[in-house]
Amino acid sequence: MDDREKAIEYIIERLLEGRREIDKLKKEAAVIFRPAKMIRNSEIFMRGRERLPPDVARLLLKKPTRTASGVTPIAIMVRPDGSCSHGCIYCPFTGKAAKSYTGKEPAALRAVQADFEPDRQVESRLKQYEEMGHPTDKCEMIIMGGTFLEMPAGYKRDFIKRAYDALNGTASQGLEEAVRNNENAAHRAIGLTIETRPDVCGKKEIDEMLEYGATRVELGVQHPDDEIYGKIGRGHKVGHVVEATRLLKNCAFKVLYHIMPGIPGSNPEKDIEMMKMLFSDERFRPDMLKIYPTLVVDGTVLNEMVKRGEYAPYSSEEAADVISEFYRHIPEYVRVMRIQRDIPANLILSGVKKSNLRELVHRKIEEKGIKSGEMRSREVGITKSGYDAESFSIKRLDYAASGGKEAFLSCENGDGIIAGFLRLRINGPESHREEIGENCALVRELHVYGSEAVIGKSGEVQHRGIGKTLLETAERIAKDDFGKEKIVIISGVGAREYYFWQGYERLGRYLAKRL
Repeated sequence: MDDREKAIEYIIERLLEGRREIDKLKKEAAVIFRPAKMIRNSEIFMRGRERLPPDVARLLLKKPTRTASGVTPIAIMVRPDGSCSHGCIYCPFTGKAAKSYTGKEPAALRAVQADFEPDRQVESRLKQYEEMGHPTDKCEMIIMGGTFLEMPAGYKRDFIKRAYDALNGTASQGLEEAVRNNENAAHRAIGLTIETRPDVCGKKEIDEMLEYGATRVELGVQHPDDEIYGKIGRGHKVGHVVEATRLLKNCAFKVLYHIMPGIPGSNPEKDIEMMKMLFSDERFRPDMLKIYPTLVVDGTVLNEMVKRGEYAPYSSEEAADVISEFYRHIPEYVRVMRIQRDIPANLILSGVKKSNLRELVHRKIEEKGIKSGEMRSREVGITKSGYDAESFSIKRLDYAASGGKEAFLSCENGDGIIAGFLRLRINGPESHREEIGENCALVRELHVYGSEAVIGKSGEVQHRGIGKTLLETAERIAKDDFGKEKIVIISGVGAREYYFWQGYERLGRYLAKRL
């Protein structure tokens, strides 16, 4: 054991004895063992992760909210060339990054540094997380930029294959092999997300995404109004949103909408009515939202409209006020994943420039006394609430959506803090996938919150049997309440092993179990 390793062990031993002043311990170790460089938190975490209690792990982590929801997100960006052929008036394209990105966002900068090579992007991000002390064995890959599904077939397959290869740490002969290798890899993709347009999300595209191992689709909905779609040059209709949402849910995908308040043709009243409609009209009812107030950047038609006095975006204050009103209408089965794009403030010519918009929104919510059941604000990992099994129970919420029936099962305590949830769906008349028949119920999502626990180890919340309890409850409801004979699950590639342990078997692109 060299001096550096001895110094790290010295710190770990004191932490296990109950000491918590990490900076002081690092200085003590430096005086005693004289390592060439100061010991990093990530080194302490990586060497002691098997031994250190969760409260110490949190002290060592940088940016703990990145993995507080139970997974490590890895966003990778496609090449600029051919990334999107459409012409929305607000969309930047510099040629330095995929369409809709300026090239200066954190994910875009990482992509540029890696020459947009998917494996290099994944490897770089894994290294960054490990240096910050985050576990990286359960990852969610997010494919960003333009309209990925319109890009050449060979490019898409190679992009996904190489991303999996980077997680697997080994090169494969093809996409199918790369996907299968990830089932038992050191870094497992427990989810794969693809961004697309509602009019590029038909049966063919859904089949393609299933081949990739995708589990969630982010639809650029912006503001579902045909008149507004015409004004912004969107190139599709509300009907495309409705159809894409229905097809996705009937194939068990999770559905996220990108929403753009303050878009040309709208105003605060219209935006709030739009949000109300999204959840009162069963044709929509997405599972998640990303709320991106309209921003004006250089090189867009929108900027020319601003110069002519034809358009003005929301200020930070106006955006926070409108978005806070959204929360009156967001139901408890919905998670707001993001508020505000990652575009650097110096590139925003007009619009919201404050990077803490979510904080401003939540301040408004508190000031107005708005009661909201939105999921992210109730997560056990985000709220830093402890998990006491005796105080948590399974809650059920039924609602109609996209021609089917949904049962949202959540593990909550009396204060509404949520430790895990499951989305169970009973389809309407049909799904185009042969694996999904009339005798099937679908599990579209099963997620346990709390800081990510290493596979095979117990965290404060993860690996405490919550997922198994939710799954058994869903199986009972499917059989007893809906008369179904089979559960079909859409599973991230790296999560399949968990379902195999629960008695599920492969069924085409899905996993299934007879009840």
